[in-house]
Amino acid sequence: MQTNALFYKIHKETVLVEDYIHWSHSLLEKSVYSPSLYIIASFTIKDNIFEVEEYFKKALNELEVQQPVFEVCARAHIGHLANEIIKSDNYSDLVYLTEKIFHVVATELYYPDDLIEWYEISEMIDRLKGDKVALEFYEEDVISKVKHEAEALKVN
Repeated sequence: MQTNALFYKIHKETVLVEDYIHWSHSLLEKSVYSPSLYIIASFTIKDNIFEVEEYFKKALNELEVQQPVFEVCARAHIGHLANEIIKSDNYSDLVYLTEKIFHVVATELYYPDDLIEWYEISEMIDRLKGDKVALEFYEEDVISKVKHEAEALKVN
């Protein structure tokens, strides 16, 4: 997990022990090292989150990492969701992840121009769910558009 995406989860109070563990593993895989990072990587999901958070704060100090502004964190979270979209071939999962991206775009970033396509995708999904009349697009068109937009946001 990317550091800024983790900060988003911390800000939204949805962070789990496993998020910290995944974060530490992703940094270690990129040859980023610190004593506290190794300790975080050794935790299990059953460990106390308060203890893990203590080592997270230490790791941030050791790595000289500062928490960015919320918009940067929200965009990192969107990038994380886009990566999940790229990995999935299940339409229900794509819809779920797309709705999560749209929620951030609409309610937290307030429709920035560079993410407005997610509004259009959300509208297409809503029409597929609710319209009984013939549409000018199909489920496959939505999947293609979602995958295309996710690729544009892909985070390495």
